[in-house]
Order: sequence, then structure tokens, then C-alpha cells
Amino acid sequence: MNWLPYDDVADWGSVPDWFGALGSIASVLFVYLGLRREIRARRTDELRVRATQARLVSAVAQIRGNSVLRVTVANQSDAPVLDVSVLPRLVPSDDPEGPPADLAAAKQVRRINGRESSELFVTVTAEHRLQATTDTVLVELTFTDHDGNRWRRIGSGQPEPVS
Repeated sequence: MNWLPYDDVADWGSVPDWFGALGSIASVLFVYLGLRREIRARRTDELRVRATQARLVSAVAQIRGNSVLRVTVANQSDAPVLDVSVLPRLVPSDDPEGPPADLAAAKQVRRINGRESSELFVTVTAEHRLQATTDTVLVELTFTDHDGNRWRRIGSGQPEPVS
């Protein structure tokens, strides 16, 4: 009994046709996922190569008195780094996982040649008084490497590209 105004005679194909169609779809999906994984791996490798110089640039802060920080920025690479910005931050002693507070305005260094270091003395703002025994200071370091890539490094963490 057919209630439609046309003949309902559809050819759904045979079982081998269905297996062939599903196999084609699965192979396209397999190639797509493999290609996506390869692209991600290449991007990770490229970032690792780009960050070679950035991993050799570091900063160390030492507390001098209760209102002065001595920040040493070291460039252990062979090439210079440019437009270095140093921002000291205080890690709260009561909540080490909390957000760090800015201690002072960012200090700038125009250029640090390869295998050299630069020392900066930062005066801490009046609302923060430092204690060498209990306070932890992180240094946020932003700089441009020899190839023109901009990087940010917080404390001893890995450098991250800045967009």
C-alpha cells in the first residue's frame, strides 16, 4: 500500500556497497586525523627551535633592604636581545598560588649583548615593604630575540611567545 503520489522504489544498494562507503569515509577520517597530528608536531618542533635563544635569557632578583631590588638579567646566548622589559612582582606569602602584586613600574633595557648581563636597581612602591627572609619576588621578563621574536618569561618558567 503506497500513500505517496510517486513510486517508493529506492535502491539502497547491497551490503558490499555499504561496506565500501563506510571504508571510504573511515580512510578519509584516518588521513585527516594523521595530518592534524603531524601539523601539531611540526608546530611544537618549530616553537622549540625558535625558543632556543629565549631559554638562555634569565633574570634573578635579590632583595636589598626593604625597598630596593637588585635584578640581574643574563643573556647566555651568543646573540643580543633587544627591548628588554623587567617587571618585578611579589608573590603573596599567605597565598603562594595567588596572583602576584606588581612591586614597581617596568624597567627597560635597550640591548643586552650575547654572553653579558645587565643589573637594574628597582625601588619598590611605598605600599610594599620587602623582607628578605619571607618574601618571594618573581621577575616578568619580556624581550625580543635576535630573530625578531617577542618572548615573555616569568620567574624560572619556560619562555612563551608574545603575540
